[in-house]
Amino acid sequence: MATVFAAICSATVVLFAINPAFGQERMPESEISRQNVRYDIASPISPSSATSTVSASSVPQAMERMSDSDAAADFSLGTIYAEGKFGTGSTTTIWSSALGARLRLGDWALSASLPWMRIRSRSKIFTGIDATPVLVAPNTSLVKKTTDGFGDLTLGASYTVADKALPVEVELSGRAKINTAVESSGLSSGANDYALGADVSAPLGSVTPFASFSYRFLGNTSAYRLRDGPAASAGASYALGSQSFVLVSYHYSRAATRLVDDSHELFAGATTRIGRSPLRLTGFTTAGLSRGAAAASAGVAVSFGLMRRDDR
Repeated sequence: MATVFAAICSATVVLFAINPAFGQERMPESEISRQNVRYDIASPISPSSATSTVSASSVPQAMERMSDSDAAADFSLGTIYAEGKFGTGSTTTIWSSALGARLRLGDWALSASLPWMRIRSRSKIFTGIDATPVLVAPNTSLVKKTTDGFGDLTLGASYTVADKALPVEVELSGRAKINTAVESSGLSSGANDYALGADVSAPLGSVTPFASFSYRFLGNTSAYRLRDGPAASAGASYALGSQSFVLVSYHYSRAATRLVDDSHELFAGATTRIGRSPLRLTGFTTAGLSRGAAAASAGVAVSFGLMRRDDR
């Protein structure tokens, strides 16, 4: 685990070293002052929305602000490693990688993600919405078992309201986790899950505070009755240039059953455009604040953006 965190820390430092335009495009001090006292909904320096979950697919999308062009798309490949006891007497390790895609058409955006997961634990853990692991029951086995394979597919749609007369941006969203995992993998609950959410952000020059709330509807299994419940986050991003920023936030999610505790954790991440290419590199980490969360996790992701500008 220490090796993984060392790699992530190194990647975060490298994020800015590999972006040559970062140090060459500083704005005059007078322009920075003007930016700090005004909001800019169309600014490309802040994330498009908050996210109430931390996963290899949700983080790259949340930390990539999509252009205001009439059509845009991005693709991501991310991976995250998490470790913790989750209130049990033994350590659980979760390795999750995910392919993600998002298409924006005007104020609408469509997204999809598919995870590959490897879980080593004595507890029962399923794939959740956006490839987020859902701990259902602790200590269901006397020895650690390893389950791996592709998890369930998540599909999403969102609508963004960004009135330039108001200093806020609101994104309304709906997501569905479709049961696509092979039953023998043990990664899927065998039921579909759904979530409705709202994200609010306020671009204020270099700083963008945000908050996110979602309510999850979890499908029951033959062995477990899963609880519907909320997930939420709040934090802020800070622009380090026109293409780079850092982000910190707090995350909460209600436990899927009464057998485990709710999750509370802190998140920190950094992202930058790689030179003048369409590639973006993101590094992130979490620290658990409750027994229901991983003690710590770390991840990296690479995103590729495409856009078509409206030339009218």
